[in-house]
Amino acid sequence: MKQIRNLTLLFLVAIALQGCYSTSISASWMSEAHHPRNFKKLMVIGMSTNVAARATFEDELVYYMRLKGINAVAASSVMPPDRALVNESPEVQKKRLVDEGFDGVFAISLLEKNESTKYVYGSNDYMPTSFYGGYYGSFYSYYPHMYSNVYQPGYYAASTEIIMNSSLFDVESGELLWSAQSDTSDPSSVDDAAHSYAKSMITQILKRKIIIPNNTKK
Repeated sequence: MKQIRNLTLLFLVAIALQGCYSTSISASWMSEAHHPRNFKKLMVIGMSTNVAARATFEDELVYYMRLKGINAVAASSVMPPDRALVNESPEVQKKRLVDEGFDGVFAISLLEKNESTKYVYGSNDYMPTSFYGGYYGSFYSYYPHMYSNVYQPGYYAASTEIIMNSSLFDVESGELLWSAQSDTSDPSSVDDAAHSYAKSMITQILKRKIIIPNNTKK
């Protein structure tokens, strides 16, 4: 009986952990000059030296944007992750974007990654059973049975918080149109973090009409 209960508990905990990560928008800003608009071609670029993580976040957001009718392209697919590009003049950077047909840039950057450990207290469960006989026949058999089988000890759980910054720029003017800070809690992998971030971000973009979807997907 004890083994079955322990296995059941582990199964339920495993199910809960699979979907415990989430992303929320903690702050946002919009330029007074910005009005709802669509972009002919939007570049999504991850500002990271981690090439794999950059591509994962770019691809995930591009997927959801295209799904909603926004013509987005991952920067990693059209330009190399070369830090030397940072040293280019604004004129050269603008020409590169214009030549590729981009009129907007959506930049993603990691602000902080906080890791902590917290103690989760145990709990006592009430388990009905026959009043007479069995473990209830004597206090000396009842006490050790209830203490070891009903009391669930506490445990230490690791917690991770990823704080991202997302910014939308106009290619022609170079101006910042919109920016937001997001918090992703307890992702189990980079893929999970990117998936949660992208879903939350596209919801925010469409809800606040930051970007208007194009009539056709490309």
